[in-house]
Amino acid sequence: MTNKIVDLHIHSYYSDGTMSPKEILETAYNKNVGILSITDHDIIDGSYKLMELSKNYDIKCISGVEIDALNNGTNYHILAYGIDLEDKMFIKFINNNRDLLENVNTKLIERMQKDYDSITISDYLNFSYDKRMGGWKALHYFIEKGITNSLYEGFMIYSKYEHTYNCVQFLSIQQVCTIIHQAGGKAVLAHPGRVIKSHNLSDFKIKLLEIVDMGIDGIECYYPSHTTDITNICLDLCKSKELLITCGSDSHGKFESAEIGAMNISYENLKLDAIL
Repeated sequence: MTNKIVDLHIHSYYSDGTMSPKEILETAYNKNVGILSITDHDIIDGSYKLMELSKNYDIKCISGVEIDALNNGTNYHILAYGIDLEDKMFIKFINNNRDLLENVNTKLIERMQKDYDSITISDYLNFSYDKRMGGWKALHYFIEKGITNSLYEGFMIYSKYEHTYNCVQFLSIQQVCTIIHQAGGKAVLAHPGRVIKSHNLSDFKIKLLEIVDMGIDGIECYYPSHTTDITNICLDLCKSKELLITCGSDSHGKFESAEIGAMNISYENLKLDAIL
């Protein structure tokens, strides 16, 4: 196990990735990944499928999902690991969070239809797309209607309308952590270097500690866009508070550039006991 690498943050086509769980599992296996998790956005179908498929592979798979939460108007992503995928209360919660995630998009379409003759909310609701293309429904709808030329241009639509996750009622970080714990899982803060806005490293450390004290069990310390300074702050905090230390590529297949196993971090550099 010690010579195997770990990737605990991967998205399948059940959310906004381009690969099936089987393709993810086979790719990870071929890249010497020994511990793996699919963490789709607010949906557990990909993780459930992975756990079934993993029985035929010499690879340790951990149930996972990436959950949207709000704190002081900022959208945070909480990675839930080791949750009971059969837990009825958790399933109900995650399905509701998935609905909220899509409501962010429908509310944007409702605003946009006043400015574009080519779109209506009813048309959007009936629209479908090939999920193997990655991204999400609204991004493909913008292309279909000639508003954008690529999925990435679609990101700019959200900025143009100053449309954020605040338009729906995601739960707080504390509430999300409690729900994860009730389902037998652990709550890990995803990519803090991407989401915590700070003017300097001292400020980042203070804000990170505030979030961790809301019920977080670990931090995704190793992440593609983290600087060495950010990674070290996360590691020091985890070690001082005996938190889980995880890593993830945040691979979305062809939708984004990060590849499975990209961090090349081995098990011995992490702290995963509570989820293994």
